Amino acid sequence: MSEKHSAKEISDPFLIMDEDNGVMYYGGDQAWFKRNTMTFAGCGVVAAANTMRALLCKYPDAYEKASGRLKTLGNVIITKSEYISVINDMYRKMFVAELPVANMIYDIKDVEYGSRLFNRIPPSFGMNASSVVRGLLRYADSHGVLIHDAYISASYIDYEKGLDFIKEGLDRNGAVILLTSFNRHPLTLYSGKAGETGKPVSVSGMKTHFATITGITGDKEDPLIKLSTWGRVATISYRDLHKSWQKRRSFVSALIYFVPERSRAMYRADLRKASAFLPLCTLQSIIGRRLPKLSDRDR
Repeated sequence: MSEKHSAKEISDPFLIMDEDNGVMYYGGDQAWFKRNTMTFAGCGVVAAANTMRALLCKYPDAYEKASGRLKTLGNVIITKSEYISVINDMYRKMFVAELPVANMIYDIKDVEYGSRLFNRIPPSFGMNASSVVRGLLRYADSHGVLIHDAYISASYIDYEKGLDFIKEGLDRNGAVILLTSFNRHPLTLYSGKAGETGKPVSVSGMKTHFATITGITGDKEDPLIKLSTWGRVATISYRDLHKSWQKRRSFVSALIYFVPERSRAMYRADLRKASAFLPLCTLQSIIGRRLPKLSDRDR
């Protein structure tokens, strides 16, 4: 490990070290997947891995029985190659829906990710809030760990309710998964790999993407959300984020976090409830207002 990294950096669960050159990344990057189709659809898996790592680091005693690659996420220091091994395993076992034939075309070596071809016929349906929750519940269970989900629809959510949920998730998990649907909101992405000291690059808008909320700063009137996305730090004004949720296009936008769970009955109940989340979100978008059923989530 490079000596230039401080003890504070090493203890940050979102830092990932490239063992070849000492570069530190802030969370995972879907570009690290080995196939174009996986890169296209892998943001949900990366957000799940980031969140699971935060949970394992926050509750180490609860996960002494964790096995396989999941156990790797609980390491005090995690390398890029270790992280890639975990997300490749998670991608396979969380059942990301790929389109046959289309995925083979996209995975041809000469086809570059980001080309116009990807914007016409996608090679994958990707993941939604329900599939991420169900996929991570099952993945953790298959590796000896029971977790309980807490999630809430962000569409048409009250300003205070959304902010309180984020703060609650950061306190209980250390991270919150943010799913942005077809609503678009601005964010600032930093060129520095592991911190905010790099040159800020304004991104016109983010949509149809999973990211990981890792912190919140500022006052109640104008909070700033800190994110991990594409292996770097990003920030979003919560006010701008909340404004984007007040549109029909935000219909499957969601906030998700996880906590330790010891009851298998609760685990089975979580799987059932997650299945109903997407249909309810769709109905909410059709009628153009928030459903009471989605106003609160057992947590």
